[in-house]
Amino acid sequence: MKFRLTCLIFIILITAFLSGCSTILNYFPQREIEKETTIIEEPVSQVAQDLSDYAYLKSIYSDDVNELLNLVYYKDKKIDSLYTLIEYLYFKTDSLYQDLDYFNGRVMINTDFEIPKSFVFAGRVFDISNDRIYHKFSEIFDQELKAAHRFIPRSSIYFPLFDEVFTSHGVPLDVKYLAIAESGLSSMATSSVGAGGIWQFMPSTARQYDLRIDNFIDERRNIFKATDAAARYLINSYQFMQNLGSDDWLLAMCAYNAGNNGVARVMREQQANDFFDLIMRVDETNRYVWRAAAIKLIFENEELLFGKRFKREPSLLEVTRIETLNLNGYYQLNDWVQAQGTVLRRIWELNPWINLSQRQRQRYSAINDMVLPPGEYEILVPKESDKNEEQLARIERGFLDRNAGYFTHHTVQRGDTLYDIARRYNTTVANIRSINNLQGNTIYPGQRLQILGSPSAGGSGSGSNIYVVQSGDSLDSIARKLNVSLSHLLTRNNLSVQERNGRRIVIIHPGQRIHY
Repeated sequence: MKFRLTCLIFIILITAFLSGCSTILNYFPQREIEKETTIIEEPVSQVAQDLSDYAYLKSIYSDDVNELLNLVYYKDKKIDSLYTLIEYLYFKTDSLYQDLDYFNGRVMINTDFEIPKSFVFAGRVFDISNDRIYHKFSEIFDQELKAAHRFIPRSSIYFPLFDEVFTSHGVPLDVKYLAIAESGLSSMATSSVGAGGIWQFMPSTARQYDLRIDNFIDERRNIFKATDAAARYLINSYQFMQNLGSDDWLLAMCAYNAGNNGVARVMREQQANDFFDLIMRVDETNRYVWRAAAIKLIFENEELLFGKRFKREPSLLEVTRIETLNLNGYYQLNDWVQAQGTVLRRIWELNPWINLSQRQRQRYSAINDMVLPPGEYEILVPKESDKNEEQLARIERGFLDRNAGYFTHHTVQRGDTLYDIARRYNTTVANIRSINNLQGNTIYPGQRLQILGSPSAGGSGSGSNIYVVQSGDSLDSIARKLNVSLSHLLTRNNLSVQERNGRRIVIIHPGQRIHY
């Protein structure tokens, strides 16, 4: 409160100072200028009579006038800087008010809470009576407490699903707390090394566990498939540790972070096979298991720590229904989503594994499309949405056509480049390479490329509607050869008619591609 009052007083003083500056400027410079004007006025009126006198007087007073103008200029700059300072102080005051609101709205934490000397996590007893271990754990515990008001309410969105999947696989339910340590329960979380999704899979590991990643989808962000993959990864790690003589789920969790071989190396070097007997090569590996244990302890003591239970968000399973979709081609979902009784944005929010495909335009901002490639998908739809069964049946029958819908082809012509083709179809080189499994930018005439996009209105067609100008061709002869009108070729290719020596001509050159 004292700091806020000081800021307000300071602002008032600066405002008063500025008012004073304005008064001085209104008085002093004008008085000086009037004085000089009075002196100069009479000689200036004699210019027509004696130009030499004017030049003499100008040489006398020009320095004084320039000095006065410089003084006004620097005072203006000073005023501008003071106004900038006032704007900054207003901004700082607003920020302080926001900080005050944030701290006033934060949940009070019971500082008298005592961390127990031992507790159970994933079937193992964590004994933290040792001073060194207790000091480390208390730091981790206090750090997680600061974020508890965010992750506890969100936990109810996913924990029912986690419990269901882990129970079916025989994985300890306490593993679900790893998701908070890994990503804070955010499907869109991405680490600095490229791990993604709630369970933070690296792309290579994700593909080993059948998670698809391409320009259209990233199944690391599919909560159902990613959770199932995490359970299978942990089971494999647990069985790997069993083969090394360790029946320890905590080491399996370490392997989830450091890899099986990384943990095995530590076990071999230190001649131990128990989590509590090992010092991991990277402290993060050890620390994040302790973080998951601390998070569980916070959940178990929620009311003691915060004096209340946080309001939970509804489970994902309660507010959505699963719709199965079969596609034999690349299709936009616009009509399908509308027939489901909802909008694209809601589908995008509930299914973060669907990437938006950017369709580029040259003159306007890019358009984002929701497109899925061939495959079978389970898509979350708001449970309250009212679907149109008849319309859905018609749309889904159309989805069974191969390479139809939003998908088209381009036959490469001599002189084509991926960049030209991408511009022609309002898409990107990366999209074309991904769809056609191209490792580089090399293409060859006659090659048939799959394209996700639509020809631009400026004169780009499919590969079969391109004519390469030959030596001796004229636009008129090309029109006759292709059996199209001359005006069609002019419009389609943005060509202009020029006047030369009384003749109307259109300039084209061998190798030029003409769209028709």
